[in-house]
Amino acid sequence: IDGCYRLHQNIHSSFVTQVGTTMLNRRTFSSSSKFEQDDERKWTLLYHRNTSRSTYPRALFGLSTFNFSYWTWYVADFTPSLNASAHEKLALGQIDPATLEMMLIDPNMGYVGLGIGSMIWLGAFFYAKQLVSAIWAPKHTIDEERSLLAVSTLKLPFLTQPKILGRTIYDPESNDFDKVENIEFTESELKSESSVEIFAPGELTLSEDQRKHDVIVKFDGEVSRLRGHISLKKEDNEANDGLMATLLQQRYLLDIESEQEIMPNANPTLYNSLVLNDYHLNANKKGGRHGSKKEEKTKRKKGSRKRNR
Repeated sequence: IDGCYRLHQNIHSSFVTQVGTTMLNRRTFSSSSKFEQDDERKWTLLYHRNTSRSTYPRALFGLSTFNFSYWTWYVADFTPSLNASAHEKLALGQIDPATLEMMLIDPNMGYVGLGIGSMIWLGAFFYAKQLVSAIWAPKHTIDEERSLLAVSTLKLPFLTQPKILGRTIYDPESNDFDKVENIEFTESELKSESSVEIFAPGELTLSEDQRKHDVIVKFDGEVSRLRGHISLKKEDNEANDGLMATLLQQRYLLDIESEQEIMPNANPTLYNSLVLNDYHLNANKKGGRHGSKKEEKTKRKKGSRKRNR
């Protein structure tokens, strides 16, 4: 009886161990497959900055860096060396004190130049660092109310675009290579780039209310009709108002020169994700022709009815 009891216990324990291992493997497999599914999510390009437009920011950053380096050398090496040499000549009796006064260089001039050069370099650095090179959205979220957004900046120091934007795929049907706007990117490819950052739906928005007003009212919801430098910020409900607060919140600069830089059918996603903040607004309704104007008309009708009464 004792032998049968021990055999039963061994069989039961081995069965429980096998079941537990199987369940653990299933959970591990399901979690890993879910991770792979998210990691292989397809992303499509919404905005791509023309690579030929990198000459100006590259020149600005390069010249400001050279100017800053020059004034750093002027203050740290050039001025102290000349002044030390003049004092040495005076000590050797080669010059008199009057000549020494003429040979000495005022170091304050160098510090003023270094201060101005530092401010110019910082401005050029942050400008170049915030310039958007490309924006992506998941393929299945196109035309939805809100979407994840992946944003890439130009890569310092030479302000080049991410390497994944240089990828080409051969299309046997057209006997040609697909352009970058027709290529689908996986999430793992985007995450492999250090300059790419992924934002949750509604987390990134236009900084200026005037720009939002222009998109909604003037441009009928078409973000591609905006021109110039457009400030993007990470949404923060607890942030203060004011110019300085706006500058500190600024995360990116989206520079749109032409509609060709915005991909076809990208306007609804950009409109919903970057412009609309209120959950009840819908980009499927034309921007500027819905919501506020309808409410104003309703209020006017009610007011006129009260007056007539």
